[in-house]
Amino acid sequence: MLLTTYEIALRESQLLSSVRWSVLAIDEAHRLKNDEAMLYQALNDLKTEHRLLITGTPLQNSLRELWCLLDFANQDQMGPWAEFEAKHEEDQARGFAGLHKELQPFLFRRVKKDVEKSLPGKIEQILRVGLSKKQKKYYKFILTKNFKELQKGAHGSKSSFTNIMIELKKCSNHAWLVKDPDDLDEFEKKSTEEKIDRILKGSGKMMLLDKLLRRLKENGSRVLIFSQMVMMLDVISDYMALRRYQFQRLDGSTRGDLRQRSMEHFNAPESADFAFLLSTRAGGLGINLATADTVIIFDSDWNPQNDLQAQARAHRIGQKKTVKIYRFVSAMSVEEDVIERAKKKMVLDHLVIQRMDTSGRTVLSKKTDASKSIPFDKQEITQILKFGAEELFKEEDDAEPECDIDLILQRAETTQTEATGNAQTDELMSGFKVADFQFDEDKLWDDIIPEHERIRQAEEEIAALGERRAKFKNKNANDDNEDIEADDASEDSNESHSKTRQPNWRELSLTQTKQFLKSIKK
Repeated sequence: MLLTTYEIALRESQLLSSVRWSVLAIDEAHRLKNDEAMLYQALNDLKTEHRLLITGTPLQNSLRELWCLLDFANQDQMGPWAEFEAKHEEDQARGFAGLHKELQPFLFRRVKKDVEKSLPGKIEQILRVGLSKKQKKYYKFILTKNFKELQKGAHGSKSSFTNIMIELKKCSNHAWLVKDPDDLDEFEKKSTEEKIDRILKGSGKMMLLDKLLRRLKENGSRVLIFSQMVMMLDVISDYMALRRYQFQRLDGSTRGDLRQRSMEHFNAPESADFAFLLSTRAGGLGINLATADTVIIFDSDWNPQNDLQAQARAHRIGQKKTVKIYRFVSAMSVEEDVIERAKKKMVLDHLVIQRMDTSGRTVLSKKTDASKSIPFDKQEITQILKFGAEELFKEEDDAEPECDIDLILQRAETTQTEATGNAQTDELMSGFKVADFQFDEDKLWDDIIPEHERIRQAEEEIAALGERRAKFKNKNANDDNEDIEADDASEDSNESHSKTRQPNWRELSLTQTKQFLKSIKK
């Protein structure tokens, strides 16, 4: 009998493949979801009589992941992926009834409520908080800066829209994720209270987190804080250190030995650790932190399944208290619309695994690419970007958001999940209840971003270019000046420059800028 790790099995694959094994049992088998990965191929080459895959995540949002696990467990019996996909393509309209029948001989499923009747339930609350003054400024800046690209609509590039949405999500978390503080050197010299104040004013969520953590600390709770952005964990880490809260941290860059040491330190009987900071992807699987009784989802993942896995780090067998989950959402930002759309998108696990005895209609496109982290098409992304933008530009008051913790908790949408009971709980569908906001998705960006904002943005760009021109007097700057003189003399005097030369924004006056913007609008 051999008990080993993935890393050692991969390193010693040649030695292990020389032995014929009776049984191969693999824990955390969702790591085998990619048949092109080295780990998958190394373990698949082992000579075995029987194979057992143990996982709490049979698939995320791709039928191919399920096929990879089935093909690994039953070598050469499932057929190639293309054949499997074609076989179940028409089956999607009937709620995967045919796939249910095919899965039944291979799948033995048990959920926590079936094996642990004493497991306490969990309560999830969605806490909405407004953007801070600096966040609003940067949010408007990102949209105005990309006005020309946004205007393209259906003719635009999905990758460009995706980049804009990611920037807006970063801005919704903290202003520093968009732009570092201008006076970074001066910031380091400030007092502790001044540093904390600067961090909090950069994000409405951080203001909320500060008040919530104080209350949780007073109540003796222990907290897991999840974010999908490592840069956000850096900001929270600085804040925790300044507040002198003891904490552990784990993200994708954490070594295996340090990862295990951090978990043991946090779970120790007399541990003084108050919080554990984790990145959603790296810390959402294979980790037991049941000594914590509170989970804070600082920013929701594109895939709700990852957030459910994150919650399960505390809500698992061994938990003695009811787990409270607080999901932070920046009000009237892309985050609100992303959560609602993601909930409707990510139902493949619900249809294939959790409802094998029922039928339903899937909303998952057969063309979904699992390699892409954002599960929305171009049209959906443009609609998400419009969400809340008009209201933001209409606001005249740039005051900091109200952050009354009692009022926010009172207004929060609450979902309570009992661990026991006869009725089958629909965790995926009930865990993401968000208010459904209606807005005009067909409204033009010309009507959303005011003209004066676009003109001001152009002026700032001209000023910035002028500063760079004054600082860097190099050969390229001299070439630009020569181009301008040549154009004044004759349009044909320099044919080589006329083909490649771009509009010289540094030379435009305010009147010329306004005329140019009006011509673009027409």
